[in-house]
Amino acid sequence: MKKMMLATLLLLFATFSLAQTIPVTFRVDMGLQVWKGAFNPTTGQVVVRGNFQADAGDPGGNWQGNFFALTDPDGDTIYTRTVNMPASTVNNTYEFKFVIAPDGWESNPNRTFTVTSPSVMLPVYWFNNDSIYAQPVTNTFNFTADISGILGIGVGGAFDPNQDSLLVMGMTWNGVGTVIGGNRRMVNVNPFNPGIFTTSLQVQGTLGATEKFKFKAFPDARFANGGWETGDDRLINFGANNATINVPTIVPNITPLLPPIPSNVNIQITVDMTDARNRYNNQLVPLNQIQFVGMRGGADFLGSWNSGGCWCVTDTTTGQMKVLSPIGNNRYRITVTAPAGTNGGVYEYKFGVMYPGADTVNGGSNPLDNEAGFGINHRFTLFNAPGGLIVLNNKFGDFTSSIDRISDLVPAEFELLQNYPNPFNPLTNIRYNLPKESFVTLRVYNSLGQEVITLVEEQQLAGSYEVKFAAPNLASGMYFYKLEANGVSLTKKMILMK
Repeated sequence: MKKMMLATLLLLFATFSLAQTIPVTFRVDMGLQVWKGAFNPTTGQVVVRGNFQADAGDPGGNWQGNFFALTDPDGDTIYTRTVNMPASTVNNTYEFKFVIAPDGWESNPNRTFTVTSPSVMLPVYWFNNDSIYAQPVTNTFNFTADISGILGIGVGGAFDPNQDSLLVMGMTWNGVGTVIGGNRRMVNVNPFNPGIFTTSLQVQGTLGATEKFKFKAFPDARFANGGWETGDDRLINFGANNATINVPTIVPNITPLLPPIPSNVNIQITVDMTDARNRYNNQLVPLNQIQFVGMRGGADFLGSWNSGGCWCVTDTTTGQMKVLSPIGNNRYRITVTAPAGTNGGVYEYKFGVMYPGADTVNGGSNPLDNEAGFGINHRFTLFNAPGGLIVLNNKFGDFTSSIDRISDLVPAEFELLQNYPNPFNPLTNIRYNLPKESFVTLRVYNSLGQEVITLVEEQQLAGSYEVKFAAPNLASGMYFYKLEANGVSLTKKMILMK
């Protein structure tokens, strides 16, 4: 009997072990290939091929195809892909190479990895081992920030140069740069232009390689997002040895905390999941298999990511992730309340989607942080909204545009307001008022009268609306935006200046 029980336990253990997987993460730095013009990050694709593919589930077999494509969601030229190997392959050693699709193979000898439990994180390789031939350089980077738009606003008059600081952070986050001189703290050197702050850093790196940086205001408690810029990390490339690189003037995405709201404000948040993709594998989300859509953000009322959590299902039981309700047409919605006394200002949030397999697609690390990479978030401004309601409409994975109903009070007339900021680069806001429910179109045209993009084309209730418009791929120049609703047509011009 004991032998039978032992055999049963061993069989169960073996079955359980075989059912498990071991995530192996591949990483390759394409920075030098981009710099040399050998790889286009916009249109190019890099994949990993080897004799592991069949064991990892590639139906085409080993050393072929694009089944295991790598992605670069944060734009730092480091491409990654996590492959789940069966637990039965533990201690197996495999060979692999990176390939620029369709057949741009590395010329260096095959690389190897050994499957070890519980996971394998391979080092960041240079494609074709180009780092061996890369030239080490030292550059001086001159940074200029224009914070004139936030001087003296917010709680306590922030930004106040007498008590607040502006810092350049990073230049080491890709593991390429080493700061050897200069000062991260920026200073104003021209009292007649008090919003312009500058500083210089001396950084050692590799010719053509990419580093990341961001601006940060201090002290943390006087600014939204702990003083950090919202949005993605900024990227910069190393030049020739001893080069001085003047970084173009940047308006940092930093917001001082605004005065506390005097009463509760409800925020209605809707997300459209149509064509949503999981950022870990770039595969379409199976809409008919969605178990729930969640949300986390920079405040308790948004499902706070400031208090830990794992971007996993258990966050929904601790309050660290809010769960939205389905409302039809692939849309999900939740209304949260910012309590009276909450500081106004910019808040960020992001969605996550759970469906069968979503919790293992990247090896199980923060699996539901699957909308976009670190620092890429939706954001809105909390203020004492008329009627106590802010309406936010989002599309999963789209951070460049949104249509927000910012007031449900009925305006007296149809009105199209001037965009702000204007001139802009590359993001601006367009507001309009509807005195009655209407079918609304809002389109952008170039100076030749050719349509560039349709921002709004839908039935909308009476109220005030704000549309965020991003134009990273448009050329500098004059553009026109046209509102049509209920037989009324209104047009204004705006200037994109890069």
